[in-house]
Amino acid sequence: MSHSAHSAGSGASDTSAVVIRVAVGSGNPCKIDAVRSAFEETFSSSPVAVDVVVTSHNVESGVSNQPIGDDETKLGAMNRARAAWALAEKEGCQTPDFAVGLEGGVEEGAEFPNGSGVGGVNILWCMAWMAVLGSDSEKCTLARTDGTDFAPKKYDSGEPQREVWGFGRTGSFALPPKVARLVNEGVELGEADDIVFKRTNSGQGQGTVGKLTRGMIDRSNYYDHSLKLALVPWIRPELYIE
Repeated sequence: MSHSAHSAGSGASDTSAVVIRVAVGSGNPCKIDAVRSAFEETFSSSPVAVDVVVTSHNVESGVSNQPIGDDETKLGAMNRARAAWALAEKEGCQTPDFAVGLEGGVEEGAEFPNGSGVGGVNILWCMAWMAVLGSDSEKCTLARTDGTDFAPKKYDSGEPQREVWGFGRTGSFALPPKVARLVNEGVELGEADDIVFKRTNSGQGQGTVGKLTRGMIDRSNYYDHSLKLALVPWIRPELYIE
């Protein structure tokens, strides 16, 4: 399994800020940017200054190269989050406060309606799952809503922390029939995208969603809302962490 790590903060570092360390199970710059943006916006409501530091780790998903359906895709995201946490510690980075896995998948739907010009072709819906692993600690819940009665857990140094998970799923969109046919033949979506749109390494750029929407939704902001939804347990811990 190949791996790498790098750190990135939110700009000029505030020496008095609380550092939130986030390990991401991907080396894809679009995913890293999306995670950083979602965490920075979420923790901007913190009563103290927060500096979000992201480390990226190329880890395996533990599922097929092209996950099919919600269950396999969500499992891939969870596996990436766990692996990123473990690798961050192994590589000498400080223990993360959060770990994030992002996994794209497809699911089959009904045929396109008659008259669409593609009769007889089942729809493949493209989607992605976000999995965020954190805890019920004071630091992880700094973004909690004002006035809540949640009491964060105070941990001693080195004490194992309780696992808390958050999940979010992106919106879905129908893949073009030419792309769907290739995926059904066993071609991974990124490669199918490159073949149909005659480009290379699209997975590192705007992605299929960016090409289809003429850049109105690029890959980073496609993940944005689902990452923020995955952080809801730490925004409203009094409702989610019992």
